[in-house]
Amino acid sequence: MSLSSLVASLWQQQENVAYRPPQVYNAATPVFNINGAVLIKLLGGFYTAAPGGATTLICAINGVNVCAAAVDIGTGGVIGEVWVSPLNVAGAMLGALGGLPFTDALLHSKGFLAGNSVGTIVCTFAVSTWTGSIFCIYKKLTPNAAITVA
Repeated sequence: MSLSSLVASLWQQQENVAYRPPQVYNAATPVFNINGAVLIKLLGGFYTAAPGGATTLICAINGVNVCAAAVDIGTGGVIGEVWVSPLNVAGAMLGALGGLPFTDALLHSKGFLAGNSVGTIVCTFAVSTWTGSIFCIYKKLTPNAAITVA
């Protein structure tokens, strides 16, 4: 294997993380901007404060919902609780405190392809307040592609 093909192979395997620091959410919020073609592998978040009520959430990538309807991400959520989107409208978001096994249900979707365009990831929280961080793990499909905090 030549050096250039090795570098190309390593570049294609690289995963990137976009991270939105803790803040208070209470409505539909653009959380990330998408620039270029990317494969979104995981979208999730975690509580950094107890929510102000029962919490449901729906996420959309470039206007496409990633779950069938608003789902519970932890009624009475505890600080540190994690939620993860299935990136698939047939699935439901998962929440966990102790650990989050990568089950077949979670891996049902191999990712969400955000095409060769500029777009957004929007999360809509149905709660009086939700405080937490949001993260997105993705692969660049073009050299200059990126996901950044909105």
